[in-house]
Amino acid sequence: MKKFQMLLMLIALALFTACSSSSSDDDGGGNPNPNPNPTTPDFTVRVVVKTSAHPYFQVGQSEGYTIDGEEGKELTLTRGTTYTFGVNTPSHPFYISTSTVGNGAGEVTDGVTNSMTTNGTLSFTPNGNHPDLLYYQCGVHDNVGWKINIVDP
Repeated sequence: MKKFQMLLMLIALALFTACSSSSSDDDGGGNPNPNPNPTTPDFTVRVVVKTSAHPYFQVGQSEGYTIDGEEGKELTLTRGTTYTFGVNTPSHPFYISTSTVGNGAGEVTDGVTNSMTTNGTLSFTPNGNHPDLLYYQCGVHDNVGWKINIVDP
């Protein structure tokens, strides 16, 4: 009888383990990401202490944005194309601006989702209403970002 009880317990344990480890989102590859279709941003935005490589070195805030690891990278974006910015900039809300200085001035909201984010994704689709020159800036500090050139397709 004890062998039979032990066998039933092992079967129950095996079923419990199988049921609790399966999921409809399981990609079969051991990927811990619960999102089955992760989106890779077009640009990765971080904050570093500015060096002489940043166009606003020794101007405004002592920290500046990097885009894909490059301080104060100048961007060229095409009207009608949606661009995503993967933002991780604690205490430095990232936004698109008409202001060369930033600090919340000149916020562009047309074609922008998730403006002023410090952690997440900002999307921007430049269109015919946008000027040829914009900036990516910080919502609470001066001179953290740099230029965005907007061109026609």
